[in-house]
Amino acid sequence: MDVLLSAIIPLADVWVILYMLLGLLAGVLFGAIPGLNAGIGIALMLPVTYTMDPLTSLVFLTSIYTGGVFGGAITAILINAPGSPSAVATTLDGYPMALKGQANEALGLSLGASATGGLLGMIFLCVIIQPLAAFALKFGPAETFLLVIFALTSIASLSEGSFLKGIVAGLFGLLLGTIGFSASGSMRFTFGQTYLMDGMPIIPALIGFLALSELFSRLEEKDIALPLAGRLNFGKIVKGICMVPRRVWAVLRSSVIGIFIGAIPGVGATVGSLISYETARRSSRTPEAFGRGEPDGVIAAESANNASEGGAMATMLALGIPGGAATAILIGALTIQGIVPGPRLIYEHQDVVFGLLAAEMLEQILLLAVGFVVAAAFLRVIYTPYAVLVPVVLAMCYIGAFSVRNAGFDAMLLIGCGVLGWLMKREGYPVVAVVIGLMLGKTADAELIRIFQLYGGDFTIFFKSPICLVLILATMLSLAAPLWSAYAKRRYRKLTSTEVPEA
Repeated sequence: MDVLLSAIIPLADVWVILYMLLGLLAGVLFGAIPGLNAGIGIALMLPVTYTMDPLTSLVFLTSIYTGGVFGGAITAILINAPGSPSAVATTLDGYPMALKGQANEALGLSLGASATGGLLGMIFLCVIIQPLAAFALKFGPAETFLLVIFALTSIASLSEGSFLKGIVAGLFGLLLGTIGFSASGSMRFTFGQTYLMDGMPIIPALIGFLALSELFSRLEEKDIALPLAGRLNFGKIVKGICMVPRRVWAVLRSSVIGIFIGAIPGVGATVGSLISYETARRSSRTPEAFGRGEPDGVIAAESANNASEGGAMATMLALGIPGGAATAILIGALTIQGIVPGPRLIYEHQDVVFGLLAAEMLEQILLLAVGFVVAAAFLRVIYTPYAVLVPVVLAMCYIGAFSVRNAGFDAMLLIGCGVLGWLMKREGYPVVAVVIGLMLGKTADAELIRIFQLYGGDFTIFFKSPICLVLILATMLSLAAPLWSAYAKRRYRKLTSTEVPEA
């Protein structure tokens, strides 16, 4: 208790609170703009922290991290362009809600779920930081590979039409994810393009497949009008926030999933939010409502997304292993301050660790205010005539694609992915499945190569770990459920179409 109190006292400093608010504001803006993310924001602001004391610098940088994780949901909901890959799952129900005129409620839901999930993540982090880090160490190449495969099997449920089309789209995305240098050093599918050596650029592809393809689909309609995003209504945003506490079990379940998935190095919030969304859909009494503007879908995605921050921070602090780009930069910030993350950190710098955890909890509460203001501003901007909105969205797409590497190739790739995504939508193939396959493909490929390097052709490694067995079972169930559902529907149609002979 004395340690916790001594950690909270420095947070009462007005300058610490000011840096926290500025960090949250910068993080939300970085997260909301397609092409930017929390990692880029932390990297840009890192030099500002050189003259700060360790706790203040970490509070400022983690505030950017916290704001950035939520910020991606704003454009994901309003224009179907997730500001970061981890917000892809939010588009599945957030954007349909905006099309139905419920953008205010969707923004409120995402903000409330983000703050609640992040707060739960930090509370869990305080309690289980050391056991969680030990559990994350048990994930070797086999466990991580199976975890990614389990996440990919949920692609089948993303297709409203054919189960086969969902699988094909996911496999196509998986193939795109293998472009560039492999973990073994071989070059694949670059076709002589040096811009593809590091793999398919995620941001241009993501914006093209999701945002640009949707824009092309809208332009194809005869009656071109602004999607029913709804005018700014503070009351409806608050209503959306208030809906979150009524779904305590859903938030708690999604947060736990996000925490444990976030604690696994190299997996991150994208997989956590996807698995959480799929779990919510399968456990719902109305699974058919998901993908059509279901509030529980937004809550599941955003709760897990932000709770994963707690898991990633646990692995970073307790083991010194970054879960992604943002936590890797945070490790650099700690090192600059003369603090080495790892097992001895909690003993050697107890005041910094507990002060950071207390600050993270306060950040989640302040996120409600900062996120509210930024989300409302974005909603006011987005409600413009369609003739103005189209070039604005196009400009945002181009800026987002070009700014990552300042390469014209990425802008051309954006157009290619947009056209391809548009054609896929016309034929009933889910473009979200392609994006998910693309984001997870590189991880699956790298882990499979490591399995061959470590164990050769011995695939019995997949059956020697309890974690592997659980993941195999979960994958089989995930594949069997859509197949059984399709079979049951065909059988029902066959029985109802059979004419009863007259007596």
